[in-house]
Amino acid sequence: MNQDEHLYKLEGLHTIETAAEKLNITRQSALNLLVKLKKQEYATVQGAGRKKRLYTISMRKQRKRDIGMFDIINKYSPHMKINPWYDHQVHGVYTVEDALIDAIETKSFRIILASLHLFKHIKDWPKLYKLAKEKSSWQKVGALYDVARMFMKIRKMPERYRGSKWKTLSCLIPPYETKEKEFYSIRDKWKINIPFRFGDLGDTMPWLTFKNKQTYSN
Repeated sequence: MNQDEHLYKLEGLHTIETAAEKLNITRQSALNLLVKLKKQEYATVQGAGRKKRLYTISMRKQRKRDIGMFDIINKYSPHMKINPWYDHQVHGVYTVEDALIDAIETKSFRIILASLHLFKHIKDWPKLYKLAKEKSSWQKVGALYDVARMFMKIRKMPERYRGSKWKTLSCLIPPYETKEKEFYSIRDKWKINIPFRFGDLGDTMPWLTFKNKQTYSN
């Protein structure tokens, strides 16, 4: 099997183990191949130390660039990884706050679902609020925050950002409406329909079941 065939079969996200399984080769052979592809700029890698390394492999060379939305989401979403389907170019300093707003703007079910984990790493609420207001998406940020805090321990949103009263009901991802009754209060508070079902949330938070759902108080 030549290199083009390797790239064709491996294009996307892989660990050493999944690459070995895909090509039906040993783990050491897969590691050697991934190291070679990385040197040739066909692969990039995330994770180090105790974290399992995640390789992004492309048929085209991946020139070194600044960290973008997909990189940050895949870094902090431990169980749901997103395969970039376009080159998300950024310039200058790009933070978790930037990535959350860009994730919401995609209107992608999987991206927004995976981005819930970003709330555990929000540090600059003024910046997040400013970015969201520029995109007219603060309602969506607030609704997602309240969904995330039902299942994860996250930093408290400052009260000054929670006081607005909304009148018009919108959809987080049109045209999907709220189906889970546990989300009705969030929908009514932020006037944003939450499209997720508990089964969807289990994909990114596998510890979650309807029975063991708990609400963290901030």
